[in-house]
Parts: sequence; C-alpha cells; structure tokens
Amino acid sequence: MIIVTVKRRTVILAIVAIILVIVSACVAMSVPRLKRMTTGARPGVTLSGVAVGGLFADEVRQVVLGLAPRVERLPREAMYHSETGEVVPEELGVAVDVDRTVTTVMAAPRGAVLEVTTRGVPPAVTAAMLKPVYRVRTSERAVALAFNVAWGEEWLPKIMDALADASSRSTFFITGTWARQFPDLVQALASAGHEIANHGWDHPNPGRLGEADLTDLIERNETLLRELTGVRTTLFSPPYGEVNQKVCKVAARLGYTTIMWTVDTIDWQRPQPQTVAERAMRRLAGGNIVLVHPTEPTANALPSILADLAQQGYRAVTVSELLHMGEPAHDRG
Repeated sequence: MIIVTVKRRTVILAIVAIILVIVSACVAMSVPRLKRMTTGARPGVTLSGVAVGGLFADEVRQVVLGLAPRVERLPREAMYHSETGEVVPEELGVAVDVDRTVTTVMAAPRGAVLEVTTRGVPPAVTAAMLKPVYRVRTSERAVALAFNVAWGEEWLPKIMDALADASSRSTFFITGTWARQFPDLVQALASAGHEIANHGWDHPNPGRLGEADLTDLIERNETLLRELTGVRTTLFSPPYGEVNQKVCKVAARLGYTTIMWTVDTIDWQRPQPQTVAERAMRRLAGGNIVLVHPTEPTANALPSILADLAQQGYRAVTVSELLHMGEPAHDRG
C-alpha cells in the first residue's frame, strides 16, 4: 500500500513538472511578443509602404536605411551655361533624416501611414557665389566697411581704436604675404571681433591667371589665415577688384563668395580725410559695401565716418553680417 502511494506521488510530481515546463515554455515564447506589443511600433503602422508594426527602434532604423536610396538625391551645383554663359541655378539635394524618421515611427498611433522624413541638402556652389556681390538688398540700416589690406600696417592700430570706440566691426580682406609679415596684427584683428577674409596670397592681376594659379592664390592664403586665426575664410576680394567668370567660378568651387563694393573711397590715392569721409557717405543706403584701405587719410576720417553713420541711424557691420540681412545684389544699384 505504501509502495503504491509513493508511486502515485511520483507520477503526480512528474506530471506537475511536465506542466510547469510547458507553461514556462509558453511564457518564454510569449514574452517577446508582449515586449513588441509594449515597446515596439504600434500595430498596423506602415512607412513608405513597408509594414513596421511591432518592430523595435533598431529594426525600424534598418528599414529606414534600406528605404533611403529610393528617396535621396545629390544636390546640383550652380554652373555657367556652356553656350550662353548664363548662370544655371543650383538645386537642393534630398537626404533622409534617419533619427527623426525612427522617432516619428515609434511615436505613431496604430495604423498610421507614414513617409520617411527628409531634409534639404544645399550644394557647395550656389548661383549667388558665381556672381560678384556689390551690395545687399536689405531693409536694415547697416553698411559694411571692407578693408583691403596688402600694406598700411602702421595705420591699423588707429583704425582698430576708432572701430572699438564706435563698437563697430569690419571685414579685413588680407593678403597672405602681408599676413606672413604681420601675423600679430592679423590675430589682433580677429581677437577684436573683426572678420578676416581672403584677398589672395599676393596681389597679381587675377584676370591674367589660369584656374590652377587662381586656386593657389586663394588656397595658399586660406591655409595661412586659418593657421593664424583658427577660422576658415569664406569671402574673397580679388586683387585690384579684377573679376570675371573664371575668378568667380574658381572662388565658388573653393567655397567662397566673391565680394566687390558699392562705393569706392579711392583712399589709396591719399586724398584729404574729409574727401574720404564724403566718398564713404556718398549714396548712403542700407546694404552698401564701402571699400577702404589702411591709409593715413582713412584712419583720420574713420571716427567721422562712424559718427555720421550713427547720426543717420546706420550701423557698421561685417560683410558676412550684411549678407545675412538680405539678398546679395550683383550690381552697384
């Protein structure tokens, strides 16, 4: 009798053990499904026609990456038309924003029909970069003083003092040969908050140079100015103001906007300071770019110029600041 009871108990325990194994297996199999239901994308969600319901975020990411080639498009750079010489405008590229797409999918309600999230990709060369900028169309009462610097170091401290006294900043287009000779002045200008820009390595006639020499003219100076200031230059003022399609094309290909001027003070002829001031204020309008050099008359005229601007409600800003205030204009108006 005792033996029968023991055997029965053993059988019962074995059956219970088997049941527990089966239950455990069922639970184990159902856990992933439960996890997908609670933390995966909601049921019925589709992304660009692909069912993603129940997928985890990392799985959705793989789906997005697989869809990207269908959607993405490289930007097209602006260019000169080979026959007419006219500027063919740039086109934005398209890139898939993977992170935003995944976030959108994981937050979407049941049954949502979604498309991948995209963003525009700007080209390296825009139409504006293929034409020289003479001024900026803006409603802001602001002008830019653009100093071309290949000499005149003795007057720069006085110029910097005048700008500091007026709480104004300017753009200094510097040649590489000058920067190599006066690195401390370049760094002082940058430290004072002025914009450092590219005036070429030396001062040749750009119109007489081939594309390779133009490239060297800009890149060689860019390298030095970056070493001195830690900032890459993006504006180029061609020596002698000599500009053509070739100059603009090479500059644009290197990531530069070619800058000219609205008003020329012709201060390199060393006129009287009053003459420099009168020329600087000639045809005063928001968006003007005023060309000056570090000469004695300009250094002496600058306090008057800055005071007259302030009196008429104008600010002196950098060329880049001016460009952000409106649309670049490719004529002097």
